[in-house]
Formats: sequence, C-alpha cells, structure tokens
Amino acid sequence: MVRRLAHEPRIALDTEAASFHRYVDRVYLLQLSSDTETALVDPLAVTDLRPIGDLLANPKLEVVLHDADYDLRILDRDYAFRARNVFDTRIAAQLAGEPAVGLGSLLEKYFGVQVDKRYQRADWSRRPLTTEMVAYAANDTRYLTSLRDTLEQKLQEMGRLEWVREEFLLLEQIRWTQFGADDEEAYQRIKGARALKPRELAILRELYRWRERTARSLDRARFRVLSNSALLAVAKAAPLTPKKLAAVQGMPAATAQRYGDPILRAVKKGLDVPDQKLPRVRRSRRPEPDAEYDQRLERLKQLRNERAEAVGLAPGLVCPNGTLQEIARTVSLSTAALDGVSELRRWQREVVGDAAILAAVQGGST
Repeated sequence: MVRRLAHEPRIALDTEAASFHRYVDRVYLLQLSSDTETALVDPLAVTDLRPIGDLLANPKLEVVLHDADYDLRILDRDYAFRARNVFDTRIAAQLAGEPAVGLGSLLEKYFGVQVDKRYQRADWSRRPLTTEMVAYAANDTRYLTSLRDTLEQKLQEMGRLEWVREEFLLLEQIRWTQFGADDEEAYQRIKGARALKPRELAILRELYRWRERTARSLDRARFRVLSNSALLAVAKAAPLTPKKLAAVQGMPAATAQRYGDPILRAVKKGLDVPDQKLPRVRRSRRPEPDAEYDQRLERLKQLRNERAEAVGLAPGLVCPNGTLQEIARTVSLSTAALDGVSELRRWQREVVGDAAILAAVQGGST
C-alpha cells in the first residue's frame, strides 16, 4: 500500500482513537486515501508502521487531513511521525467562510454524503470492527482530496490561498504536549472544585486519586469510572456509610455497589487530613485596574469585529482575544514591534491592517 501511495501527489489521512472509552488513549486505526483507493490500517495488527511515517515525511507528497491538530499530535506521541506539506480542510473551510466546518456538514454540502453520527464516539479499540464502523472510517478520507480541491478553488477565487498556506506551515510544527496526568493539583481543575471548602477539597483529592488508579488499572476513561459531578457531590456530602453514599445525588447505584468500599475509604482519608495540612486553592493575584489598557483593548476588539464582519469571518479567527490582549499591553507600538507579537499571523495583519492596529492602540482613528 505504501509503495503505491508513495507515487501519488497527495494522500488523505485520518486516525481513530478511543479517549472516550480508554484511560490510555492511542491510535487504533489509520485511514489513508489516494484519488483512486482507500485503505484502513490496523495498528493493533501491523506492529511496524514506519513505512507510513516515511510517507508522511515525504516533502513531495501532500497530506490532506480534516482538523489535523489532534491527529498530528497523537501520531507524534505514539510513533514520532511528523507530516510535511499539510493541507487541512477544516482550516480551509474556516478561511473560506463556510458556515459549518465539520467534516459531516461539508461532505453533505458538496458531495451529498451523510455521515452516521453514531460512530463519532465509537470504541475504536474493539475488535473486530463492525461493517458499519469500517464504512464510516473509510468515508472520513475517501472524499478528502476532492473536498480539498473544492475548497482550494474557492479560496483562490477569494484571494485567500496565502492565508491558508501560512496556517498549514504552522501545522508542520505541531508536537504532542503532555498535560500532566500525574499533576498533584489536577483535581483542582475539575469545574466547581475551586469553590469547595478546604476539607471538601481534601476529600476530592483522595477521590480523584482513587479514580485515577482505578481508571488506569481498568484502562477505562475516567468518567466511565465516576463522573466529575459525582466526585464533587461525594466530596461535599462526605458519606461514611454505604447507605449515605447511595443517597448522594448523581451517584449511580451500580457504581456505589461496585466501588463503595474504596470510595468510602477515600472519603475517610480526606476527613483524616490534619487541619494544618488541608489543601488550599492557589489563586493568582488579579492585576491592578488599568483603565488605559481596558480602553486600548476595547478599541482593538471593535476594530477586529468590524474587519471580521467585512470579510465574513468569525472575530476570533481574524484575531483571537488573547492576541489582542498581548497587543494592548504594549503602550507604544511600531509596525516593527508587531512582528514580535506571538500568534499574530501575517494574513491577520493584512485583514485588520497594521496602521489601523497602531491607531487603535494609540487612541486615534483609521
């Protein structure tokens, strides 16, 4: 397959993982298409995938993906594969002003293909794959090269090809980033955790550690062991008996029966933490009020929104708020200084205009 594809000018690529089902996520399926064939590769059966890595690294071969970011990250993580010469149809659709940029929406719009959404969160680690899962996976790449051509033509007519090419070059630099599953304060990032009292936070910490150990040993997604909302509810209720645990709102009866003993031990361990050792939420200091900064930022947002409406793109795509904040923090700017603003693309500067940005920062008008 790789020998055949190596002679093609481009291939389409997609991956399927199972983070919705497994604790340890990995690539469970690779789909590749040329203009004439589609193949699925099972990495559980094909143990040496280096030929595919060589294929992706070939600078003469264009690799077409849809929403490439995660695919490129997990290919880097699992195999150290890094694609060159990438074309992302999702980014192309965004910059072409498509109202819906999901692959299913685009395939239906341009090719009349309806994607079965039942398999978007399917368990791709299962074997054997069903006939329907195989068909779904194949469709993820079968139409991508044709979609790529359709979007490229649209972008060319709009004069935006250079915009997407700038974005595609950045995709070549994507690498896997480990966010720290073993981070000691990861439990505090659960939504609602920062509002807990110190004692409740101590219980949540022990419950979180128990869930991590259990999910890892079962190779099961964390929420399939116990949801975040249930963790919070147990931390607040602090039950010490099976009856009280079963009465906690949001606690599934089957979960309480299966894991009741270790959950209650985790609660007890949190209750036994000495007062002087209770965890505290680290709160960052709020910056001092800066009226001039707020005014600069507001002017930049207004300018960005006007330019976005003029080109028919989402404001956050034309220039994200974080980038505007970085610009607004600089009291005095020159055109050269804009070169040092992180994440500010050349095409974004073209849309908004350097002179307009500087005028907004300095309080003038364009």
